[in-house]
Amino acid sequence: MSAHAVGQTGIPTQATVRLRSITHGAARMLPSPRTTPLATAMVMLLVLAGAWLHTHPDQIDQIAAWTSTNVDNLGHHPIAALVASAFVVPSGLLVPLIVVALGFAVLERAIGGWRTAVVALSGQVFASLLTEYGADLGARLHLVVDSAPDRLDVGVSYVMYAVLTAAALRLPGPARIVSVLVIGASVLVPFAIAPGMTTTGHLLSVTFGAIALILLTAHRPIRAGRTTTARPDLFRTA
Repeated sequence: MSAHAVGQTGIPTQATVRLRSITHGAARMLPSPRTTPLATAMVMLLVLAGAWLHTHPDQIDQIAAWTSTNVDNLGHHPIAALVASAFVVPSGLLVPLIVVALGFAVLERAIGGWRTAVVALSGQVFASLLTEYGADLGARLHLVVDSAPDRLDVGVSYVMYAVLTAAALRLPGPARIVSVLVIGASVLVPFAIAPGMTTTGHLLSVTFGAIALILLTAHRPIRAGRTTTARPDLFRTA
């Protein structure tokens, strides 16, 4: 009898074990209300915000203008602008939604909800502040031309890249290397071709996402009685 066949003892075969492992790994990459409440909340908020914008097209410009993380809004309502702008995606929501769902689910399972929130906020806040005020300072010094203080700057990309980078860094060996290379190319190539506020912001969000992860996991307390043996799991745990 082949080693891959099912025996009369009912012991799982190699193929069955491998299939279960793949299925388990795939399931852990998807948001779950019980195990990844933050990832689930992010997906739901993005879907609800996208649905609202789709059904109220006449209000898109007004909403984008108020939530945009430009210098004017950062001076009047900074917290509201920094938070709300991430959920305003006027078009093309599907791909960012999928990436956010996977990135948040992987990272939240690896380091927990509040650490994942810190990573997401670090990418959104620092990338937004540095690009907006950097462009404003550059205009004052006559280094750049486009520096409208009321420019539109909305979207989930800064959050997405920060969390995706941190999630990639938590993957094991080959998967981590490939993921980091792909993410690096996705931000470095556009920046090299057309350097601007958005491409610079993506590069900064990747950088701050990695920095936040390192700072949050550099000194993890080791619980008494627990060993540090390696786990045959797809993701590491905090």
